[in-house]
Amino acid sequence: MAIPSSPFPTILNFRDIGQSINGLQTAVKLIALMAVGRRTEAIFILGSEVIQPRGLLGQAKDSIDSSVMELKQILEILVEAENYPVLFHCTSGKDRTGLIAFMLLLILDIPLDVISADYLASEGELVAEKEARIQELSTIGLSADFARCSPDWVVNVHKHVTETYGSLQEYLDWIGFGEALRSKIKLNLLEDTKAKS
Repeated sequence: MAIPSSPFPTILNFRDIGQSINGLQTAVKLIALMAVGRRTEAIFILGSEVIQPRGLLGQAKDSIDSSVMELKQILEILVEAENYPVLFHCTSGKDRTGLIAFMLLLILDIPLDVISADYLASEGELVAEKEARIQELSTIGLSADFARCSPDWVVNVHKHVTETYGSLQEYLDWIGFGEALRSKIKLNLLEDTKAKS
């Protein structure tokens, strides 16, 4: 296992984007569309040719590997007791939010099957706006799969973390979020449970 040398890689993973976009012509078109303000068309190219082929799992892997500063910043907010209560969310409340919840629950030593069940419970909460979300996703080149909770998402994200970094603890150490900080999160989030014991 070769852990990447720097916990702060470039924001964009140009290698993967280059492999995903069909050739130089498409890449130039994408850049040109953004340059002239045709953002919607450019977003459709990114959606259909970069994000869609990588899927929800690829999006999670990319976030883990390339958004380390952002993930660390979110976790740092949870270290300070005066920041509570804390609300974190994303558009659907299952992908980026799911990634943060996944990390927090692993920090709290929650079993993987319980984390997976928690993630999958989000599916029921998405029903009310599912059709509208699917329609919206299609306008940016994404399939209906992006409106769902993948049953194996938690297991596969965990597999990526363990195969790439050894464990979540090793990943968090690598990004500079060591055991002392994780212990403070545990104290903040498990405080009520300890008080009742």
